Amino acid sequence: MTTGPQAAPQATAPFLPLFLLLVLGSLWGLSPAFTKFLALEGLPAIGVVFWQTLIAGTGLLFMCRIRRVKIALDRKHLVFFAVMGSVGIALPNSNMVFVVGHIPAGLMSVIIVTAPVITYVVAVAIRLEGLDIRRAAGVLLGLVGVGFLVLPEGSLPTPEMLPFALLAFITPIAWALTNVYAEAARPSGADPMVLAMGTMYAAAITALVASLATGSFHPIWRDFDIGEQALIAYGLVTVATFFLYFTVVALSGAVYLAQVGYITTLMGLGWGAWFYGEEPSAWVWLAVVLVFAGLTLVNLGKRRQMSAKKASD
Repeated sequence: MTTGPQAAPQATAPFLPLFLLLVLGSLWGLSPAFTKFLALEGLPAIGVVFWQTLIAGTGLLFMCRIRRVKIALDRKHLVFFAVMGSVGIALPNSNMVFVVGHIPAGLMSVIIVTAPVITYVVAVAIRLEGLDIRRAAGVLLGLVGVGFLVLPEGSLPTPEMLPFALLAFITPIAWALTNVYAEAARPSGADPMVLAMGTMYAAAITALVASLATGSFHPIWRDFDIGEQALIAYGLVTVATFFLYFTVVALSGAVYLAQVGYITTLMGLGWGAWFYGEEPSAWVWLAVVLVFAGLTLVNLGKRRQMSAKKASD
C-alpha cells in the first residue's frame, strides 16, 4: 500500500540511501515473522491491527507536528483516509496476521511482493493504464511464480496449507486495489506523511469497530505478557519503517525505493528460517526467481512509460 510520496531526491552521502534501504527492507521483511509470533501467541488478528495502526498513526502525527505541516480534514481527505485505511491496511494486515499462523512466514514474504504485479493488472483492467508488452510478460512470469508458490508438496510443506496460501493473496490484492485508488483519488498537493497518518488512524478506527463487533478486541493492559510486549514493539517497528520510507524517498526518490521489494522478500525468507527453522524448498526459490523477474519487467515498463510521459510534456 502506498500514499505516493514523490519528493525530489536530495544530495547526500553515497552509501546512506543504500544502508537505509537495507534497514527498511529488513524491517518490512520482519513483518510476516513478527505477525506469525503474535498469531501463535493467540492474539486476535483484528486486535493486533488496531494497536499496530494506533501506534503507527500516533508516531506519524508526532512527526507531522515536528515538521509543522498542515493536517487537512476536509471531505476529500477523510474519504481518502477511510478507503485507504479500511481496504489498504485493516483488511490486508488482519488477513496476514490470520493466515501467517497457518503457513510459513517466508512464504508470506514472497506472496506479498506480488502486489506491484497485481496493481498493474488492476490498472489495465479499469483502463487506468495501457497494455505494455514488457509489463504483460512480467505479469505472466509472476503468475507462473505464484503457481509454484501454491503447489502442494512443492512450496507448501503440507497440502492442508493450500486454502490458507490462497487466502494469503487477499493481502497483496487489497494493496493493489488501494495502490490504484491512491493513484486516482489522492488529494492534490497533500503531504504524503499526512496521508499516511490519516490512513493509519482510519485503519485503527476500522479495526476498533470490527474488533468490538466481533468480540476480538484485545486489552493489552489486562495481561501485559510477552505477546503484548511484542505487539507494542510491532507498532514501534511500523513507525520506524514509515520514517525510513519517507527518508529514502527524500534522499533518492521513489524509483530507487522500488528496489526494496527484493530486499523485503529475501529478508522475509531469512527471518522465517532464523526464528522458525523454515527451510524454503527448491520450488520456493524457483517461485522467487520468477516473481522477481516479473516484478522487474513490470517496474522497468513503468519507468519507460514515465520517461516517455515526461518527454512528451
